[in-house]
Amino acid sequence: MTEKAQEPIERIIEKAAIITKRYIDLRQEKLKADALIEDLSTTIKQQQDEIERLRLENQYLKVVTTTDPKRESVEESRAILSELVREIDKCISELSEE
Repeated sequence: MTEKAQEPIERIIEKAAIITKRYIDLRQEKLKADALIEDLSTTIKQQQDEIERLRLENQYLKVVTTTDPKRESVEESRAILSELVREIDKCISELSEE
């Protein structure tokens, strides 16, 4: 009777070992995937920052190189320059508070 009882116990132990190994493998895959997600998130953030910087640079270059004195171009240039002045004033006031 003990031999008959021993066989199911050994099968259960073997299946538990298989499940444990699969769990460990899946856990390692998840850790690798989490690291990849973190790397990709960092890359996305850097690219978004670069896009924003280039967008602003493009705007500034448009202001500087405006040779067509259309009313819209002049107004757009003034609006951009006004925004820049406001940002500079804000920075100066923040520095003054410190």
